[in-house]
Amino acid sequence: MKRTRDYSPRTNLLQFRVLLARYLKQIVTNPWFIVPLVLQPVVMLIITSIVYEDGTFSVPWEHITSAHATPFLLVLSAALMGLLNSYREICKERDVLSREVFGGVDVVSYLGSKVIALGIVGFAQSLVVTFGSLAFIDYELADPAAGLTLIFLAVFLTNYCVTALGLTVSALLKKSESAILPVLVIIVMQVVCSGALIEFDEMPMELVYFFTPTMYGTSVIGNVTGIEMVRDIYRYNRWFCLAMLIVIAAVCHVLTALKLKHDYRTKD
Repeated sequence: MKRTRDYSPRTNLLQFRVLLARYLKQIVTNPWFIVPLVLQPVVMLIITSIVYEDGTFSVPWEHITSAHATPFLLVLSAALMGLLNSYREICKERDVLSREVFGGVDVVSYLGSKVIALGIVGFAQSLVVTFGSLAFIDYELADPAAGLTLIFLAVFLTNYCVTALGLTVSALLKKSESAILPVLVIIVMQVVCSGALIEFDEMPMELVYFFTPTMYGTSVIGNVTGIEMVRDIYRYNRWFCLAMLIVIAAVCHVLTALKLKHDYRTKD
């Protein structure tokens, strides 16, 4: 009979701290890791600046393409960064993880270190995307502080949600080379089913919106910037959308933890 190893909360917390410190050190000391993390938000801001048209949020009906594309690209930037940062993180360490788990490491502590470290990275990248966009976007916000906070939350929680999805994909695979197809599917889903570029009026495609993180993030930014009249998804409640991003991320974390526990069971 097989079961998952049991550890005390204190031991698990200690393992979590050690693993988190080790992972953060790997991030900041590895130029092949840190340089792309820095360049990703910069490149995405440049792309967004090319699409954005002056006056988009003042008179959105005169800049329909930009009104759709600008919120969408800000959120898609966050989603792509989260996915690229996470989709190989577990499957590339399978051999090392196997040795560490059978040496006493708890898989939940391991997963927690990944979640927090990537969350810190996503937080920093989301700050760059949100406040960097102020260099060329005039959001026309009635309450700039509250509006920018909501825009940042939409960007960051989308990043966090898709990071969680990427970790789930990584846990399901044995080799990072196998992740190409599911990653492509996730990227296409974030574009096609975001509701910003293409509208589906029939089931079941309309239901897919509600499983797509970029739809929720785009909805919040569209709602905050006052372009509700342009498309239906911008009329969704902003707090509901932010909450759904957290729920989807939580579900992905639970699924990832269960998969790792199943993979690394030990005999009594």
